[in-house]
Amino acid sequence: MFELIKEFPEQLTKALEIGESAVLKTKYSTEIKNVVVSGLGASGFGGNILSELFREELKVPVVVNKGYFLPAFVDSSTLLILSSYSGNTEETMSCAHQALRQGLHPVCITSGGRLEEFALQNNLDLIKIPSGFPPRTCLGYSTTQLFFVLGHYGLIPNTFKQSIKDVVSLLQKEQNKIMEDTEFLAAKLVKKIIVLYAEDKYESILLRLKQQINENSKLHCWFNVIPEMNHNELVGWREENDSLAVLLLRADDEYPRNTHRIVFKKDVIVKLSRNVYEIDAKGADTFAKHFYFIHFGDWLSYHLALIQGYDPMEIDVLNKLKGHMGAIK
Repeated sequence: MFELIKEFPEQLTKALEIGESAVLKTKYSTEIKNVVVSGLGASGFGGNILSELFREELKVPVVVNKGYFLPAFVDSSTLLILSSYSGNTEETMSCAHQALRQGLHPVCITSGGRLEEFALQNNLDLIKIPSGFPPRTCLGYSTTQLFFVLGHYGLIPNTFKQSIKDVVSLLQKEQNKIMEDTEFLAAKLVKKIIVLYAEDKYESILLRLKQQINENSKLHCWFNVIPEMNHNELVGWREENDSLAVLLLRADDEYPRNTHRIVFKKDVIVKLSRNVYEIDAKGADTFAKHFYFIHFGDWLSYHLALIQGYDPMEIDVLNKLKGHMGAIK
């Protein structure tokens, strides 16, 4: 896991090369009216970050589908993307067969498995990414391909390519400092239930960090965003509870009124928990800050696993569940 996280900047560079060489044959007879990304876990996460990073450029809605069935609105005007790292995710394959029955031509992003076979048998657009790694460590590959697909169809500007190159430079520069900071922070989070908060423009990052803390660190975690949590969850902070540890993800591009909300909320929480920590994003723009947070969170979950004596690679219960589901017809 150490090497896989450390090589994330290089993974982004390789992902750019894969995207540049990808060939998409499908043409749309009508204007694309919506985008649906169907995928689970890290494979589906790209849709979340995509919709966040380009919400000021995208003129059509992006929906991330994380179940067995496609939304009812999906039709020939939908840019449908099926993303499964292994290619064997049963929920995604269910959506693949549903798409075929509806006469749709989804773009498939995978490292192999049944989804690759499905794409080849039905002459569908296919983008292959490297195989043999835990899916959660290949986020750079799958997410970058989503950018290329939407860029190909003119839904987002191709400036994302330079943005990714800038991210690579940033993470290479900050890598050692991130590793030091996350090891120090992880020591304060041992055996805690971790609560994550950030402004709504970074909700996808909270989801990613939650997933990594669950899988790598083997801990419970929940998250909420500002301003939404100010309208409900804030009331739940009523009694002292040192079993909780709060991470506030901050950035210098916060909407000023949300900054006031965050400061107020922090004043409430610090009276009830001694474990409140701020993480400040680095990067020249929101795009870079998203990937900085991703890399910071990956290292944090790694160090937190080691400090507790857990193997960050081990996900036995998920493998047992897959075996259990595979035995059910």
